[in-house]
Amino acid sequence: MNIDNNPCNTDLFCCFSAHIEKTYKLAPLTSKLQAYMILECNEEGVTFEELLDVFNVSKSSLSNSINFLLSTNQIEYINKIDSRKRYFRMNANYLKEKLDFVHEMISQDIIYTNRINEYKMQNNSFPKNFNMDILNVYLNHLNETKKILSETIETINQIQLENK
Repeated sequence: MNIDNNPCNTDLFCCFSAHIEKTYKLAPLTSKLQAYMILECNEEGVTFEELLDVFNVSKSSLSNSINFLLSTNQIEYINKIDSRKRYFRMNANYLKEKLDFVHEMISQDIIYTNRINEYKMQNNSFPKNFNMDILNVYLNHLNETKKILSETIETINQIQLENK
């Protein structure tokens, strides 16, 4: 891979792509592509051919990773007037979309934890070593985190409105 000869950038790239792979359960190439787009690409974007040179993988593998990131709105492409090529770059809403993802994950966790709790209470089927206090602390944490995320997302929305 042709990331950069700077060992600090290479280390950052490797650690960050591994983080993306683990956190979001992405394929290794997709994680590397996303990390590369975040670390190295500007608003001009990068062509498919340039990405092939960087990653030295098959066209189909790269295409699959690009299409996945496009379908999840992590990246976007632009067409320049003087070129028939597509230029890929990070979606301008990348950070907000990450927060939306985490917010939705936490919201679903709250819903299902409450439903399971209700089910177990109705059927009196808690394990003997179950501690309701721990469950309450967990749910409180989720609700507080959801509230903070909602406020952060709203602040980002306001900033985006002001900058239009």
